[in-house]
Amino acid sequence: MNSYQLESPRKRGRTDVLAIHCGDYRFQSAFSEFLNRSLNLDGNYDLMVIPGGPLSLTLTEYLPNFSWASWKWLRFFVDQHEIRRLVLIQHQDCAFYQTIPLHLHDSPELRARQEQDLRRATIALRKELPEVTVELYYAGWDGTGHITIETIAG
Repeated sequence: MNSYQLESPRKRGRTDVLAIHCGDYRFQSAFSEFLNRSLNLDGNYDLMVIPGGPLSLTLTEYLPNFSWASWKWLRFFVDQHEIRRLVLIQHQDCAFYQTIPLHLHDSPELRARQEQDLRRATIALRKELPEVTVELYYAGWDGTGHITIETIAG
């Protein structure tokens, strides 16, 4: 059996931040950089990485079991880790989003659909978890392939 000794020590103390984003490999380094450097979290956050990221919180009618599980995990973190801040990140060219029927949204344009769902999730979160602050972000790349993450108004 292989064993790997890492330089990273176990985090001590508590966090009150949960980030939710998609597992698309193209964005993982950028998401980590954003959370750690731009938001100054320095690895002090819980993380839910699931296809479509925060989309899972809005699929109560289309994919109820998927949505139920995502809400269950979210509530676990909120209750057990005393989460008070949620960071929800969507990204450009999300393959999971492209599997969701267009009739569930007001726009055929992918980014508009993603922003609509971020706002839907925010409304549901404010109702279910009023003590939790919600931050919305969108990650995309420019012509040179560099990733930019923008704040989305909730």
